[in-house]
Amino acid sequence: MRKTYLIYWVYCTLVLVTLEQIHSQRGNFSVGVVPTYKTDGYGIQANLNYSRSTTDHLQASLAATFSKEQPNSGVEFPYEDYLFSLGYFTTVLTSPKRGFFIFFGGGPSVGYKYINNGETEFPFDALTAESSFIYGGYASFEMDFFISDAFSLIVPINGFYHFNSDLNDSMLLLGVGIRYYLK
Repeated sequence: MRKTYLIYWVYCTLVLVTLEQIHSQRGNFSVGVVPTYKTDGYGIQANLNYSRSTTDHLQASLAATFSKEQPNSGVEFPYEDYLFSLGYFTTVLTSPKRGFFIFFGGGPSVGYKYINNGETEFPFDALTAESSFIYGGYASFEMDFFISDAFSLIVPINGFYHFNSDLNDSMLLLGVGIRYYLK
């Protein structure tokens, strides 16, 4: 009688340990949301990552930024950037036991720059700029601090350069956000 209870408890323990190991493994996909800061503005960025291995991943990112341009003290007008970026990231520095990774990557970026609420007339003939589609590339450093098996704190530093932008062809985004690993 005691042997059957002992075997029952051993089987239950093995099943629970196995389920814990399976459940605690991170999946290949993760999603992240990052509020960002940029010069004279702010934004939001959403990422979808696909981990190819433990050292690299592919990333699709959507970003929206909102700013005000002030070419001189008498003129100020709003502009917005809506961007879609694809990138490849590789590990630069890692400490898996402490749950810390630094990634470097980049890739192409396309989007739309919406200037002065669609108006082409600027006060005082400050400059000539029109809303338009933009294209270019980006580079990024990304720090990843694990909070739990499913969540991590991410700190991305993104630099964008758009070749055909009429206004501010380069942009730096700094942010701190959260990433969720899908199982």
